[in-house]
Amino acid sequence: MTVLSMLARPVWPLALLVLMVCPVKALADPPKVLVSIAPLHSLVAQVMDGVAEPELVYEASQSPHSSAMTPRQLKAIVEADLLFWIGPELEISLARLLPRLSADAQAFELHDFDAGMALLPMRDTLFTPSGTDHDHDHGDLDPHIWLSLNNARVFVDFVATRLSEFDPDHRDHYQRNADQTGLRLDALASQLDERLSTSRSTPYIVFHDGFQYFEHDQNLNGLGALVLNPDIPPGPRTIARLRDLAAPLERVCLFREPQYSERWLLPLVDGVETATLGAIDPLGQLSEPGTGLYADMMLRLADDLAACLGET
Repeated sequence: MTVLSMLARPVWPLALLVLMVCPVKALADPPKVLVSIAPLHSLVAQVMDGVAEPELVYEASQSPHSSAMTPRQLKAIVEADLLFWIGPELEISLARLLPRLSADAQAFELHDFDAGMALLPMRDTLFTPSGTDHDHDHGDLDPHIWLSLNNARVFVDFVATRLSEFDPDHRDHYQRNADQTGLRLDALASQLDERLSTSRSTPYIVFHDGFQYFEHDQNLNGLGALVLNPDIPPGPRTIARLRDLAAPLERVCLFREPQYSERWLLPLVDGVETATLGAIDPLGQLSEPGTGLYADMMLRLADDLAACLGET
């Protein structure tokens, strides 16, 4: 064989020869993951980032308490491999449809991932005798656990573990993402602390008690909630009692959630001279769904609180 003929022959790269001899095993398809509410969906999306996108059940215009499911949502439930949700204490319509999950699907709710979380009981409303107000859908446990950063960290670790078990081909990816999400939550804690540094002493009242985890985390001066069932507007007796409560206070903020009509609370503000009406969004309804929603929602909560508490 001449030198010229040797040069003319194709030179196969070593890596290509190795691939031909030892073909790479194809990665399994990632699971179809369904998440009930936007804050949890954002955390799951961060863990799955770069692998696949989880699907969100409830849209911003829907209430997890009472909204009926659409055909799109029913299809997602039927096709899901994994479901992450809080449970029947919160997502009432979803709870009724769990039998639609496939036999091989796995559903994880609060008591599957609450180890290490700080769980809070439902509180009585401001003007209801103690122990008589817990017949609403929530039961005895406050299900709004995602408003605690520590609880969010626990949830993220749980999600990474479950995804790794279901999809071991992407185990390292899920764990790296979970670690990075934990660092983002640490940074978020510092941002929240800074934004609320001058707002912690001013008293406030919420329309519906879905906020106490954030209140505990940030050491805020919440007085309580007006109603346990947010679908029933406060009546004249509540207005009178709120006026008596607020009379000795120099100022007080009254917060509603975006899905509840402002007109329900205007009589309260009109009847209480020291009250100012504000809005808070503990479900992330005003934020764009996806990986960035959780931090955006929490920072928006802090900003909306600080705005009202600083203005009053």
